[in-house]
Amino acid sequence: MQGQVQQFASQPQAVSRKYRNPEDGTMPLNNIMHDRRVVRGSTYAALTAAPQPDAAEVRKQREAQRKRLMRANNTKKRAGTPEPVAGRKHMDIQTDSYLEELTERTVEFEAETQTDFLLDRPPSPLFMPAKIGVDMETQIEEGELFDFDVECEPILEVLVGKTLELSMMEVLEEEELESLRRYQEEYEKNRNAEMLEVQRMEAAEKRRQDEMERRLQQQAAQREQDLSVMRKVVSRSVAAAHLSTLKERCLAHLLDAGCFQDSTQLAVETSFMPTLLQSVLTHKDQAVRDREVVGDMLNSVVSNRLQEHEKRLDVERRRLAEIEQAEREAREEREQQRKQREADQDRVRREQEDMCEWEAYVPPVEPEQHVTGLNEEEKTAVYGNGLIASVPEDKVAELKEMLEKVAADAAAAA
Repeated sequence: MQGQVQQFASQPQAVSRKYRNPEDGTMPLNNIMHDRRVVRGSTYAALTAAPQPDAAEVRKQREAQRKRLMRANNTKKRAGTPEPVAGRKHMDIQTDSYLEELTERTVEFEAETQTDFLLDRPPSPLFMPAKIGVDMETQIEEGELFDFDVECEPILEVLVGKTLELSMMEVLEEEELESLRRYQEEYEKNRNAEMLEVQRMEAAEKRRQDEMERRLQQQAAQREQDLSVMRKVVSRSVAAAHLSTLKERCLAHLLDAGCFQDSTQLAVETSFMPTLLQSVLTHKDQAVRDREVVGDMLNSVVSNRLQEHEKRLDVERRRLAEIEQAEREAREEREQQRKQREADQDRVRREQEDMCEWEAYVPPVEPEQHVTGLNEEEKTAVYGNGLIASVPEDKVAELKEMLEKVAADAAAAA
């Protein structure tokens, strides 16, 4: 057979189903390590099924865990610390007797181990020799082996000392809780006083704001009244200037229309009108000059009043703009403070929830494992559930003595 190539061939056959049904449990697994047909470890050792936990034991463990959770939830919790005021925050400190250095992260490392899937020969039964000889007895007087008063004194000292230490710790803890409660009450009183002061200041600020708005309304009304008075003065001046030359203009229009064309008028125009015309022209020129002077005076007065009024309006606009800017900044600052308070409240709520979760967490209790056998040649120990673990060389002798002592105690008890 050596040097030959092994070959295999079969006739083609029809396939009944092209795909597997996932409900019949024949679907292939993605990982071969989870296939129950694959055996790990030595192929020469006998296969043993994993021990199934007892249902009664599982129920007992679940009941015990439920009772522990109920006791943990029913424990009296300490009074919570009030929320910090705006601009401050709480800080965690240690109040234990022995301080501990806090690091940012606990040093962690991972280690793995895997024992071989081997089954050793079961331990030999304990040799119990047959009883031979003659039974003898002896009398032990009182006090020869054990003196209860002398032997129990150290135990009583330890118990009394531990009881006194625990009672002292409980008393100190109660005093500390009482001091914290007093400090919290004092803090609540101070905070209530500060809140009353803040409310008083807010009320005063509101009154000042209302007074400012009322003054602004009064100034606006006064400004409207001044504008109406100025319009009336300008209207009167313009009307007086217009009526001053109304008579001359009417006569000139009538004369031009030919209403005074008669003999007397012709005589007057030829002899009297040149002198009169000269005097009228002089008077008219004087009236025009007077009108121009009055108009310049009125224009200068009105322009000066308008410029002064415009300056006052600009000053008032700048003042109102500054007031609006100050109000806008105050509103933005209050909005930022409100957002900061909300962020602080959310952070304190999350920290309280995390603390409650940490206090409610109960670590699982690992079952105890007992060593039932020792293989000195391979330096391995056998546990009661069938597991095998290696033992250091310096611990083999100690483990052997402990097993012999346990076996002797069991034999003596039997």
